[in-house]
Amino acid sequence: MGRVTVSIFCGHPDLENSSSHQFLRAACPKETNFIPVPTSYDEDFIQESQEVLLKNERIYLQFPLYWYQAPGHLVQWLQDLLSDDFLDQNDRQLAGKSLGLIVTVGSPLSYYQAGGKNNVSLSTLFSPYQTLCQTLKWEFLPAFILSQYHYLSEADQREYYVAFQYYLLNPKRGGFSQRSRWLIDHLRDQQGDFSSELSSKVDLLIDAWEGRLDELDMLEATLPKTTRH
Repeated sequence: MGRVTVSIFCGHPDLENSSSHQFLRAACPKETNFIPVPTSYDEDFIQESQEVLLKNERIYLQFPLYWYQAPGHLVQWLQDLLSDDFLDQNDRQLAGKSLGLIVTVGSPLSYYQAGGKNNVSLSTLFSPYQTLCQTLKWEFLPAFILSQYHYLSEADQREYYVAFQYYLLNPKRGGFSQRSRWLIDHLRDQQGDFSSELSSKVDLLIDAWEGRLDELDMLEATLPKTTRH
């Protein structure tokens, strides 16, 4: 089974000067198509965006949260993209896709909850996109939230960097075994940049890690299935 085709439409109005969105852009795997949505666009860009939409199975919208919503030009672009004529002509091709949101916020996540400082949850703010997915017969994926990027330590940034790469390919996060095997594949992809000594140590680590994962998979296979009541 091949990899899911993925594209990101980024709606930051000042992308080049946004350190958080440049960080996310740099973290995108090479097979992910990253497309900035300009604040001013023409019909050709809409048609190009529609072609991308038809060719890809999973679409992400990336944007900063401004006044509890996406930037206005991204909202307008989305309306122009999903015109009635386009939807009517491509109904079958569009069905079954998935949509995820990649959102940066400047406030602590604790602000976004009932009773919090903003007194509204991010899930509530994102509900129009969920409704859109229901209308289009798309799957609405869990969002990736990058909060207060400027306050992150270098260690936290590295953690977010890897977590974001994993999210793009596995937006539902998955279980421990799935995440571990992805990290193993990720390590293998990076081994070409390691010294021979470090690469040998990584090989030993991977062999031991895979052995433990195989044992875990075998153990899980023998456990009785449980059901919720």
